Amino acid sequence: MTRTFVTVRPDDLRAVGVVVGAHGLQGALKLNPLSDFPERFQALKTVYLTRGDEIIMEAQVKRVRYAVAQVHLTLREVTTREAAEALTGVEVCVPDSETWALPENVYYASDLLGFEAIGDDGTKIGVVRDVRTGPQGILEIAQGTQEYLVPFVDEWVGRIDAESRTIEILNWRRLLSPETVKGPSEPDGH
Repeated sequence: MTRTFVTVRPDDLRAVGVVVGAHGLQGALKLNPLSDFPERFQALKTVYLTRGDEIIMEAQVKRVRYAVAQVHLTLREVTTREAAEALTGVEVCVPDSETWALPENVYYASDLLGFEAIGDDGTKIGVVRDVRTGPQGILEIAQGTQEYLVPFVDEWVGRIDAESRTIEILNWRRLLSPETVKGPSEPDGH
């Protein structure tokens, strides 16, 4: 049995896609890309497949094809549909050193984890615990046992300072004292 060693640590990797299934009979992986730059997949030569905090495979990219909202990735090490299906849920990663430079005011979601969330007046709100991606990013901010979900849009997020690891939350008082909606039986003052 041949043993191989992976020369990178999981902490050195950044996810660029998530396997959501198989495509065809030859083991192509269907990926939901986590990159706003789909062309970045054409440049891939080696990827690392991770599940949780564990690297399960280092793989060589054989072919990349694009579907409507997905990327089909063929790896030399995955040759059957069954093997590809077994990788559903796995993240496809590249070393941080191979990530593309981002334009101004664009951030990797993972880079914001652990940032201190502060109000526009300096009030400490909490710490960014997670960034939910999708059509609109959502910051999950934790303060003790309290959790706040903040849309990652200009109305809610102000200045981001990577050096001091802070992110300014605008309208933060609305998080701490939510508006109440009057029910149908409550007078509305008219």
